[in-house]
Amino acid sequence: MQMGPDSTLTCKDPIAAAKERLFAPSRNRILAQAAEALGNGNVETAEHILAHFPRKQDPEFLNLKADVARRRERFEEAEQFMQRCVEVAPGNPGYRFNYAVILRRLDRFREAFAEVDALLNSEPANPLFREQKAKLLWDSGQTAEALRYRRELAEEYPNVALFWMNYGDALRGAGHRDECIAAFRKALALDPSLTEADLRLANLKTYRFSADELARMEGLLAKAVLTADGRASLHFALGRGYGQHQQYAKSFEHYAKGNALRRLALGAASDSMTARRSACEAVFTEEFFAQRSGWGCRADDPIFILCLPRSGSTLLEQILSSHSAIEALGEIPHLDRVVSGRIGAEQEFVENYARTVRELSADDVRTMGEEYLRVTRARRKTEAPFFTDKTVFNFAHLGLIHLMLPNAKIIDIRRHPLDCGWSCFANHFPQGVRFSYRLQDIGKHYADYVGLLAHFDRVLPGKVHRIIYEDLVDNPEQEVSKALSFLGLPFEAQCLRFYENERPVETLSSQQVRQPLYRTAVAQWRPYEPWLGPLKAALGPVLDCYPAVPS
Repeated sequence: MQMGPDSTLTCKDPIAAAKERLFAPSRNRILAQAAEALGNGNVETAEHILAHFPRKQDPEFLNLKADVARRRERFEEAEQFMQRCVEVAPGNPGYRFNYAVILRRLDRFREAFAEVDALLNSEPANPLFREQKAKLLWDSGQTAEALRYRRELAEEYPNVALFWMNYGDALRGAGHRDECIAAFRKALALDPSLTEADLRLANLKTYRFSADELARMEGLLAKAVLTADGRASLHFALGRGYGQHQQYAKSFEHYAKGNALRRLALGAASDSMTARRSACEAVFTEEFFAQRSGWGCRADDPIFILCLPRSGSTLLEQILSSHSAIEALGEIPHLDRVVSGRIGAEQEFVENYARTVRELSADDVRTMGEEYLRVTRARRKTEAPFFTDKTVFNFAHLGLIHLMLPNAKIIDIRRHPLDCGWSCFANHFPQGVRFSYRLQDIGKHYADYVGLLAHFDRVLPGKVHRIIYEDLVDNPEQEVSKALSFLGLPFEAQCLRFYENERPVETLSSQQVRQPLYRTAVAQWRPYEPWLGPLKAALGPVLDCYPAVPS
């Protein structure tokens, strides 16, 4: 299976070619059906097929079971299947590659590096293995090395658009704006149908589309060869472009079409946030916390930044991590995994939350806090005494955060509901945010967020420090000083020069936090006000009272 260094230089997609060599079609009819279902995105069908397969220790079966668990984001379960798989078939490079992918998603970097490096020792030119090494280097904070891998792949495969786009992603995260734009444009020159590159240019926020670029995207949109996700990407990019040219009706039309396509692909938003809020309000009372005083892990190094998407959390983290005592860890999934490991997936969460939380013992709660710290500290790169976790939706776990880690600090940053809501609607989130595809769903989610945080203000007074985005922009020194005082830290002037912070940033705000504070992000909703009726109606009194909270 060894590939020569030049064997895929002219291949349009060397990653796909490498995967084809690595994963041969199954010779078992049942497993082939399951693999085909997974290839088509039909996870439930694949799971049903595998449930009736008799040989539960067959390595191919174990590999497919791991893939089902991975797609459902049950990574611990996936790791168990893959560990057994490589034990049964240690010489299969495809299984070891999949094992490395799962280990990376679990932040078990040392073990993942061992698997990838072993694969590269046998096939040093394999582009699939090298691309996985680049991802692993990036996720583990080795930015310069990740950039080198991505650059070398782009240079060795100069006619492959995918590698130029991936190189552009790494350049963007590292703050090299002009170089990343050049890489995205190179990708589009090689493959004009690569709509993800257009979307990445739109997501830069600081990039302005020309009239010729808008015409090219419109022409591509008129063709029938695009996938639904590819069409959605173009609609979002065109929405951004027409907005830049002040053609707001056309801009909104494209945003609406892009959101509709995403909603069809990912499914409608559920009422789970409302149910979670009700469950939290029912269980987390003053009496509940008084009875559990002294519980949890006593560590004080986590700083949780609570937020909704597009609320300024990346900016706040950039400011705080410019302080010598704070390391930024960005958006990390560990808290949700620890909680779901005890309470279950979303549906189980809603049904069992109050009962399960009440049944947790002091040992359970301390163990959960220690588990969170164990996996989180594996990401640490500095000796700074504090670290930030700004994972979106951590606010749903606020009560458990206080129970597990009572000495952790919590900061809530919120932005004007129309600016926040419009920005959610106007952005294509890479992993999907289900509530963001309809204006009324966004408004409802924002109102639930405000209501839930208001509940904790009542039962845990003083626990959460609140920052209003517009106040931060207007009076940065005052707001930063208050935040640092809340954290028990002295003011440091470099926090106001956050744009000089060279840490890698992966969110949609990666370029915005490389600039000094500006007010152009305030009231961005106003040109689109004629279409925002559903958002306003769903927000209700939360809109009228902002930044105060309705009683």
